[in-house]
Amino acid sequence: MKYSFCLILVVILDSACLPLVAQESIKIPGLSKSWNWVNKPAGFTTNENAVSIKAAKGTDQYVALDGKYEANNAPKLLFKPDKDFIFSVKVSTPFDSLYDGGAILLYADAGNYAKLLFEKAEANSIMVTSSVISQKQTDDNYHIAISGTEVYLKVATSGKTICFYYSTDGAKWNIVRTFAFKSRPAMRLGFYAQSPLGPSCTVEFTNIKYLPKPFKDFNSGE
Repeated sequence: MKYSFCLILVVILDSACLPLVAQESIKIPGLSKSWNWVNKPAGFTTNENAVSIKAAKGTDQYVALDGKYEANNAPKLLFKPDKDFIFSVKVSTPFDSLYDGGAILLYADAGNYAKLLFEKAEANSIMVTSSVISQKQTDDNYHIAISGTEVYLKVATSGKTICFYYSTDGAKWNIVRTFAFKSRPAMRLGFYAQSPLGPSCTVEFTNIKYLPKPFKDFNSGE
């Protein structure tokens, strides 16, 4: 028994000395940034300036207004942005189930983030919505219904000002909201997909564009 105890102790000490394995970085062709997962997806593929993310059943990124429900298990693909930036993408998904969707995300941690979400809402409406969450307190904005299963989303910054935009053609942009993000030093930028009630949801993020510069036109984010 004494010999067996010593052998087990050696194995434990040896394992403790092993180096930590760095989180795998993802490269999206056409973009220079290194991306990392927060919650891995059920599946994903990358292409030139594009990524497809499959969210599993029960995935969501949400904090209820009354604080009685929150979820932070949606698969998020993020990178560290520059001080100022203009970031846009075309988002498309078939919206098979209620609350299926995909979003642009500014993310510091589970209680501090901002999202511009394209999702299937009640009464089969497809909507662009936004939320700014600070210390798990949420400020939601249900903006506009979209006819179809694709839309262009954009986030642009200039100093402390952050703006969300949407477009139906990728040319004419409509402002959704402006806000400040208190957790800016820890902020990462990217996408997520969700399927709170359905069996899964695959979201296509294409036409990804990133410019490390501030916007000059407040109304368009350009």
